[in-house]
Amino acid sequence: MQTMRGKIEGPFTVNRDLDIQGSIEGHAHVRGNATLHLRGVITGNLTIEKGACAIIYGTVDGLIHKLGGTVVIFHPQGNGRDDPSNKASSSIDSS
Repeated sequence: MQTMRGKIEGPFTVNRDLDIQGSIEGHAHVRGNATLHLRGVITGNLTIEKGACAIIYGTVDGLIHKLGGTVVIFHPQGNGRDDPSNKASSSIDSS
C-alpha cells in the first residue's frame, strides 16, 4: 500500500490501495477493488464503488455516496473542550 502525506487537491480518484495522512481538498472517489485509509479530512463528497473500501480516521465534510463496498468512519475524540464526536454525523447514500 502506497502512503501519501499532506494536502492533496481534489477531485481525487483512488485506483489502488492507498494510505493518506492529511487532507483531500475536494471530492474523493474510491474505485472498485481499491482501499483508501485516510487519517485526516475530505473537504468534499466521498464516493465508494462496489468492491471498494474506505476507512476514515477523521471526517468527511460532504456527502458519502455508497454505490457498494465498505465505509468505516472513526470520528476524532477531541481534547475535552469541544468533542467533535458528539456533533459528528455521517450521511451515507446507498444508491
